[in-house]
Amino acid sequence: MKRREFLTGISALTFTGWAHAAKKIDAGFGMEEGNHYQLLKKPVSIAPHKKAVTEIFYYGCPHCYHLEPSLHDWLKTKPKDVHFEQMPAVLNNPNWIFMARVYYTAKELGIVKQFHKAYFTAVQRDKKRIFDIPSLAKFCEPMGIKAKDYESMFKSFRVDQLVQKARIRTEKYGINSVPAVIVNGKYLTDVTMAQGKQNLWKLVNHLVIK
Repeated sequence: MKRREFLTGISALTFTGWAHAAKKIDAGFGMEEGNHYQLLKKPVSIAPHKKAVTEIFYYGCPHCYHLEPSLHDWLKTKPKDVHFEQMPAVLNNPNWIFMARVYYTAKELGIVKQFHKAYFTAVQRDKKRIFDIPSLAKFCEPMGIKAKDYESMFKSFRVDQLVQKARIRTEKYGINSVPAVIVNGKYLTDVTMAQGKQNLWKLVNHLVIK
């Protein structure tokens, strides 16, 4: 989803500005660099991991929500030596910054696994307007989090730091649309470039060993 008003969608996702001018077709795989995936202009370190996959999302993006089932299917079969993480995109927009705080608050409170799916479903499928601290705190109460603890973490310096780091990484990756997948800190792809969700995760598996 491109930066627009809160919870609005886009019909197509396009990434530009990463690739080499020349296109290369991987022998025996049929996926073309510059078409099905892009090579970042400057690799981003993934230390201490040798292989890493980062899915970049935004809670206000329906495309990100609909990618979740195929993502979880891939996680069940991903190679054990591949480190996986999710990262909220942080663009220069208050809504994207706020939603990044939502994610990192849940992560720091230790409830991100149950929160992530539940919150995505609530705002995307059920169209619930859980977009302020009091309603978020109430949403998290059944997960064992007291309202005062939620608010304290949401406003914490630790969450500030995590959001800032995500903002820097978003910029380094050149992200302006989501969902996006970064492989080994140097390849970028998405559902549109890979021509489908099934192809996306096949491509990811190929790129992690490339």
